[in-house]
Amino acid sequence: MKVSTIRQLNEFNAKFYQLTAEEFSKTRGFYWQGWKELLPILQPVVKEKSQFKVLDVGCGNGRFGEFLFRQVAKKKLVYHGLDNSQSLLATAQKKLAPLKFEKEFFTVDVVESLLDQSLENKLPHKKYHLTTLFGVLHHIPSTKLRQELIKTLSNSLTSGGLLVMTAWQFLNDERLAKKQIHPSIVQIDPEELESNDFILDWQRGLTAYRYCHFTDDQEMEELVKNTDLKFLKRYSADGKAGNLNAYIILQKP
Repeated sequence: MKVSTIRQLNEFNAKFYQLTAEEFSKTRGFYWQGWKELLPILQPVVKEKSQFKVLDVGCGNGRFGEFLFRQVAKKKLVYHGLDNSQSLLATAQKKLAPLKFEKEFFTVDVVESLLDQSLENKLPHKKYHLTTLFGVLHHIPSTKLRQELIKTLSNSLTSGGLLVMTAWQFLNDERLAKKQIHPSIVQIDPEELESNDFILDWQRGLTAYRYCHFTDDQEMEELVKNTDLKFLKRYSADGKAGNLNAYIILQKP
């Protein structure tokens, strides 16, 4: 994929979250069903640590930080949230401020940082016990950048650390699948896109579009293959049918 196309798609998503940040956050105040399946894996890890260091890439309104604090980590939690949306980060700071654990938020454009190879240097710490990538992978244009992202996050982990990520399975949901529009409507040449790339319409009273990539099982295997991470678990969860996200749990040797 051309760099110019990558930047165009990234700009679409940045504008999408600028336009929809308030409504987007309102509809995402709940914990994801799939997070509960992480607890049996996280609990023994937290128990043996004096601090539990977490990097939440694409943290949005901070709800996963709240989930970790209330469900497993309590005051042991050291939480770093990264996002490209200042509006969502402001919501996260406000939401988590009353909770007594160490927290910090950072505005980072992940796509641009991958393009200029600066992402690793922008990570607040170099070694985390848990790095998460929820609702982000589908917004990363090009196979190459998705591979670079997973490699970089692998390097962010301490030995034995966990990388947990989701692949949004929006084509499994008829309502979401119907939101596809032809790329030419938003001045994107379809020939410049890669396989399983889509433009989705928001369709909630605002004119807003987002670039989304559908990551299937085969691609996920290829992404993981290019790292030193060990596969621990894969499962599906979330949405009415319980199959809206594919969860992958990986561990650093």
